[in-house]
Amino acid sequence: MDIWALTIPVIGLAIVAIAVYTIWNITKEKKSGFPLADERTAKISGKAFTAGFLIGTYYLLALNFYNIISIEFLGGEPLESMPVINSALIVMGVTVLVLMTYLKRKEDA
Repeated sequence: MDIWALTIPVIGLAIVAIAVYTIWNITKEKKSGFPLADERTAKISGKAFTAGFLIGTYYLLALNFYNIISIEFLGGEPLESMPVINSALIVMGVTVLVLMTYLKRKEDA
């Protein structure tokens, strides 16, 4: 049996479960009357996502220059797309998570 025949539906179900939980949680918070995001949270999120985007962009530019130098000057093979895309998403995501955690713990964000 091919492992992907089982893995792909499980990933799909996990995405649907996370979406349902997120929508349920947002609905519950709206009914409770508490604000979903205050000014501080919006400011922290904005800083974290902006920095994550910029760091991810610089990372992709560095990979692009590495690719150019490797191919043109060293006679190497080009980087494959899947490792580049996956590593860029990991770099961006981890950057945002680390910055949001750091900035939420700071007293004055």
